[in-house]
Amino acid sequence: MDAVISEITAIATIAIALFGAVICWAQSRFQKVYRSFSLFLLFVALNNLPSAIERALELAQFQHTDLSFLPLSLFSSLSLAPSFWLYVHVLTSNNQNRPNYLSIHMVLPSLAGLAGLALWFVPFDMQTAMLRDDLTSISDWAITVFAFVGILELTAYVQLAIYVVLVVRRLLHYRQQLKDVYASTEQHELNWIIVIGLFSFVFWLVQLQGLLALLGIYEALFSPVLYSVAGFALFCTAAFWGLRQRPALVANNDDNFQAEQENRKYENSALTADALERIENRLRAAMRDEQLHKNPNLSLWDLAQHVGASPNYISQTLNTVMNQNFFDFVNSYRIEDAKHLLAHSEASVLAITYDVGFNSRSSFYMAFKKVTGHTPSAYRKNCPNGHNETTS
Repeated sequence: MDAVISEITAIATIAIALFGAVICWAQSRFQKVYRSFSLFLLFVALNNLPSAIERALELAQFQHTDLSFLPLSLFSSLSLAPSFWLYVHVLTSNNQNRPNYLSIHMVLPSLAGLAGLALWFVPFDMQTAMLRDDLTSISDWAITVFAFVGILELTAYVQLAIYVVLVVRRLLHYRQQLKDVYASTEQHELNWIIVIGLFSFVFWLVQLQGLLALLGIYEALFSPVLYSVAGFALFCTAAFWGLRQRPALVANNDDNFQAEQENRKYENSALTADALERIENRLRAAMRDEQLHKNPNLSLWDLAQHVGASPNYISQTLNTVMNQNFFDFVNSYRIEDAKHLLAHSEASVLAITYDVGFNSRSSFYMAFKKVTGHTPSAYRKNCPNGHNETTS
């Protein structure tokens, strides 16, 4: 029964992965993002191929051993984490850049490919003898190949842990970048990837426990079928969210804005001090007089279009003249409005949250306390004209 469940989950995973890869390749926008994700999906499909066809080969009486598909499994397993890392890096770049030194990330998959080729040349009788732990009938070069493959299998456990750390660090940096272009970052923070990372780490621990059990070091706690079901659930979650993502650091309303943001140095800018001051005045007028901060989806590109300046010049003015990023600049006006409403109105905190431009109560609380040192409710109670709030 366990074998049937594993086979079904493998076939389902392959079908979803191939379907998702086709969808990704059909996209005309953000091709680097979608194609990097399609690469990850293809490696997932390859990784599940042996489990999907093993029973069919047995019914066809095809001569094979448990080592016959190890080259494919090893190569695809060691390619999963680097390909997902490539996708995350491209998705979180402001111009869909690939990571530097990409070739380094392909060292282990390349070694796995070479080991797999060598393993295919090991005679069938030697593979069978290896599975029986009969080393007397195995040549020295075959033992070397088996040892090399075993070492690579062990590195997969270390590799996954390293890439989980890399992805989390990347996302923390990405959250800071979001504050340069969005006034509300919650919808762009890719929390689903952190969830995937945590579940991947748990899945890694389960697999590690299975390895220790296989080596006789630790007693098995989980059935092998659990790996298949857990892996399928993890993959479905990643596929669902991955197909929905758009690169948040790229302007969606005008592709030409992307070219304007390609790492131009502030010191090479033609802006004079007077020009910077004029842009600053326009930015403050947009918030003070036109109340743009009340738009919860306000972005750097929206503001740039409104004041008639490039996004690069807006960022330069904010960072060098006003000593703020875009996120803090917009939220400072939201907080000022909120302070006035808390002191002079009986509106609930929740109503004020949305009225001043925040799109969630938690983000309002965090921003308000960061600026004032108090929660909104505490600030209202301490105001001379404060209204004691009964609902929030």
